[in-house]
Amino acid sequence: MPKASNPPLKRMKSPYSYSLDAKIRQLLLVNPTLDFKVALRTLNSLPTLSIRDKEGWVKTLEQKRSEFEIDAVENDDAAEYVRDHIKMWTKHVGPLTLADVSAIIKNSSIKLVDVAGDMLNPREISMMLNQFLIGQEEYSRKLSLCFYLHVLRSKSDEQLPKANLLAYGPSGVGKTFGPQKLAELFGFPLGVVNCNNLVQEGIRGPRITDVFDSLYEEADCEAENIENAVILFDEFDKLFAPGEFNERILNELLNVIDDNNSVSFTHGYNDNVRVSTKNMLFIFSGVFKDIENVVAKRLNAHGVGFESQGKRSIMQGDYHKYVEETDFANYFKRDELTGRISQYAYVSNMTVDTMAHILLESKESPFCNFQNYFSTKGIHLYITFEGAQAIAQHAYNRNLGVRGLKSTLFKLLDEDMFSLTPTDIIVDEEFVKRKIA
Repeated sequence: MPKASNPPLKRMKSPYSYSLDAKIRQLLLVNPTLDFKVALRTLNSLPTLSIRDKEGWVKTLEQKRSEFEIDAVENDDAAEYVRDHIKMWTKHVGPLTLADVSAIIKNSSIKLVDVAGDMLNPREISMMLNQFLIGQEEYSRKLSLCFYLHVLRSKSDEQLPKANLLAYGPSGVGKTFGPQKLAELFGFPLGVVNCNNLVQEGIRGPRITDVFDSLYEEADCEAENIENAVILFDEFDKLFAPGEFNERILNELLNVIDDNNSVSFTHGYNDNVRVSTKNMLFIFSGVFKDIENVVAKRLNAHGVGFESQGKRSIMQGDYHKYVEETDFANYFKRDELTGRISQYAYVSNMTVDTMAHILLESKESPFCNFQNYFSTKGIHLYITFEGAQAIAQHAYNRNLGVRGLKSTLFKLLDEDMFSLTPTDIIVDEEFVKRKIA
């Protein structure tokens, strides 16, 4: 009886080939001016293309993408190209997310709200933000709702809810990064007020109104161009530190953030400008470490006895679960301020796993910056999961949040950055231990 012949062995695709497939797919997605029949044919032919052919496609598509970015700055029809491209891709390839649409219009003057269509909703905004802000789902959800309402208010004359937000929690966990990233993605003007060194009107030094003057200047002195701005009050808790509470600064702030008010400031020498703040979104961020004491006092956790000890034990490390709006009212000493803040979000401390995932998955991972540096000399920089965990552990031990990741990476790679030896670098656990043991 003749022996059955063995079936021919299937040749496995290399990881490099798979990465080229993913890159080509992404480049086809973000090239809205490319003939869609060509794009679809290229997608379908990927399994049969050689690595050399794929590398050629990557180079061609990158060039076409650069041409689109230049053209989209001045071309009034660019948004229409994008909308048609989204419809064709959804019909023939599959549904897109808001993050996909954001990638298509990146580095162009096209506004996300003008091409997003039905994808624009709080859930999609949160999913998009989660690609940048890792491990902060609750904060992402509340911040995304505030921004969605801000988008609706900026596009409609109807009476809609307004939601200013206060974010509190440890330093270096993304409190300010979240609003900055969403303002960038949606194309809203962003102004940042550092509350650590504010002075009241009439005294020499930084004032609240300075941020509006700066935005006005950036908007070519067109007041209507900043009426939907996002204003971030960073280190907001410093205004209420013992010995720092200033009634006049607080009164100025309350006037600025009032739902139906405006702000006046002097631009240049004589130009007095008034800008409506009705449709501005205000975000307040700070550590607010002392809010724990306010909560403990309300719960009588500082008292004596078995019940107080039990409350202290429950609160330890999880005080934010017991924070109520009335606690912030007591902290601020002014009910008017809490009445102008609709959402409160605790931004939790980073865990080692979260920090490792930031390195490996975030669209703005600090590791990508170092990869870009070495790629200028043709050097490939790689990181393993174990290497990311080791870096995260080191940064976590220093209690510096994401900033600790950046400084740790620099410490790891500074010698290689100086020498630029033409050899690929793999950052694994052994590499990390050898460099920062």
